[in-house]
Amino acid sequence: MTYFFIGGCPRSGTTLVQSILCSDPATNPLIGEVGYLYHLVEAYHSAKLDFESQGRYFFNDFIDLKQFSTSLVQSFLNQLQKHYTDATDLVLKHPVLSRFFPDVYELLEENVKFIVVIRDPRDTISSLIQVGERMKQQGNKRHLTSLFTQRNMAEYLKFYQSIYAPAWNFKSDDFQSKTCYIKYEYLVCDPNSALQDLRNFTGLNLTPSDVEKVWKRNLVEHSQLQDAAQPFYSDLYGQPISQTRIQKYQQVLNADEIDFIEHQGLEIFKLFGYPLSFD
Repeated sequence: MTYFFIGGCPRSGTTLVQSILCSDPATNPLIGEVGYLYHLVEAYHSAKLDFESQGRYFFNDFIDLKQFSTSLVQSFLNQLQKHYTDATDLVLKHPVLSRFFPDVYELLEENVKFIVVIRDPRDTISSLIQVGERMKQQGNKRHLTSLFTQRNMAEYLKFYQSIYAPAWNFKSDDFQSKTCYIKYEYLVCDPNSALQDLRNFTGLNLTPSDVEKVWKRNLVEHSQLQDAAQPFYSDLYGQPISQTRIQKYQQVLNADEIDFIEHQGLEIFKLFGYPLSFD
C-alpha cells in the first residue's frame, strides 16, 4: 500500500492530477478532499511549535508526541483502507496539506509519495480572486476570509508562497526523492509526456488512453457541490484536459497587479521557470 498525497496552491490543478492518478483501478476512486487528515497533521505541526508552552504537559518528549500523532494519522488511513477495500494504493488530495507534507513524511516515512502541483502565480491568484467574488455573491461567510474580501496582491502572493515553501525547502534527500513537482502548464500542454512522468514516479498503471479517461472513476458530483465547495467549482471538472486556462490572468488582473506579482514574486518566477512580462 502506497499513500499518494496531492497538494499545491488551490486553483493550481490538483483535482485534475487526482483524477489522472485515480484512473488506475488499483487506487480508490476520486473522492473529496481529506480535510480531516489535514487537521490531524496541522495539530501535530502546531504541537511541535508550542511544545514548551503546551505540549510538554501532555507528552514526555517529541518522540512521544510523534508516536501519538502517527497513531492518529495511521488510524485514519486504516479507516480509508476499510472503506475502499478494493484499493491497493490510496490517492488523497488536499491542496493546503502541502504546507505540512514534511510533517506527513515525519509521521509515516515509509510507503508515502507526494505530488505537488505548480501553476503560474498570476493565473493561480486570478483564479483565487474569482473564487472570492463567487463567495461574496453566494453569501458564503464561513470561508470568506480577508484573503477573499480584499483584492490584496501582497496577501495572495504570501499565501501562494506559503503553500510551496515548506516542501521545496525541506532538507531531506529521501523526502525530495519521494516528491514529484509537476507544472499545470506542462500537464495540459503535453499530457502524454506528463502522464509518462507520473507513471514513472508513482508506478501506477497509467496509459496514454487515460488522458482521455480522466474523471471516469469519480465519486464526487462536482456540479452538485453545496456550501463552501461551490465557489471552488470549475467548469473544467469532468471535461477533457484543456489549455484554455493558461494566461487567463490577463482577463482578470490589471497591469499594476501583474507588475506587483512579477516583481515581488520574482524569486518564484525564476525558481519555477515562468516568463516575466518585463524580461
